[in-house]
Amino acid sequence: MSTNTTLLREAFRPLARVFGDGMTADHTGSKFTCNEADEIALALYVTGHEDAAVTWLHGHADGEDWEDSHAHEYDQAKGDANRESPRTFDEDEIREYLLGQSGDYLKTLIAFAAA
Repeated sequence: MSTNTTLLREAFRPLARVFGDGMTADHTGSKFTCNEADEIALALYVTGHEDAAVTWLHGHADGEDWEDSHAHEYDQAKGDANRESPRTFDEDEIREYLLGQSGDYLKTLIAFAAA
């Protein structure tokens, strides 16, 4: 790990403590739009705070509606016809989602680390 990425990781540590706290995520996460929650989670994820990013998005996803980003699409075969709210992503699915969404952020971080 380069000095630049170590500094960046340390710079984001206070935010990781705040947004990665389960109570904060559960109480405030659903108040953010999906795009806002993603930006926070991706910033944490690419700076090495994966667990905090997952906790944050998990708290955000608890308030999802059917058409939101962190919920499974309606699937009658999985019993969704009997549900009032969607099945939200679990922690493994959130990690997979973050990995898929992080490409552009990681490219920027790699460029920063090389500087």
